[in-house]
Amino acid sequence: MPKPLLSREELLGRLYETFSRYGYEGASMSRIAAFTGLGRASLYHHFPGGKEEMAAAVLDHAGAWFERAVFAPLEGVTPPRQRLLAMLDAIGRHYDAGNRACLPMLLALTEERETFGAAIRRLFARWIEGLTQTLCDAGLARDIARRRAIEGAVRVQGALALARALDDPRIFTAMAADLPQQMLTGADRSALWTARGTPRFPSPPSGGAGSGRSSRRGGAPAER
Repeated sequence: MPKPLLSREELLGRLYETFSRYGYEGASMSRIAAFTGLGRASLYHHFPGGKEEMAAAVLDHAGAWFERAVFAPLEGVTPPRQRLLAMLDAIGRHYDAGNRACLPMLLALTEERETFGAAIRRLFARWIEGLTQTLCDAGLARDIARRRAIEGAVRVQGALALARALDDPRIFTAMAADLPQQMLTGADRSALWTARGTPRFPSPPSGGAGSGRSSRRGGAPAER
């Protein structure tokens, strides 16, 4: 068998560009062949299931990028604000501040949602949970954190879409500049994180002489 012209990673990248530019229906086999430089026979060799299998592989490819660039920073141990900034920076660069479509969201808005809905839901649910935990780590109650996480994801996706519609990347960059502070408002632990990412929470009472408290967990003040 002749050596493939593209690596698997390169092939998926070109397929991603095709689907994100033209959508699922608009990504005809002739356009896919033109973007990848592969003939139909070679494409069906890599993807016997045709265009549907290609789109599923591209969604997995997008999910792997989210794992590295979005979920990993959100689930790290750096300060919450730093996690949010890293997420926004990665999304801004990857989607070129709206000049490049977010394929998972694009497919979620079309009838292809029936075919790829489970993968899309898993991706966005994981994103919401990562944002929620980041805000909880900053000191917000979980219900408030989840509500703000959903609002934050809506603002990111809305800014990407509007920046693309108006051909104005400043819409995304302005949103990204304001979002971390808006999401962290009232987070009473946000100032306790050191530059190295370790929260400096108050130490528990030692229970030693002069502490004025019992050494037992939750104990009453010592009698004088």
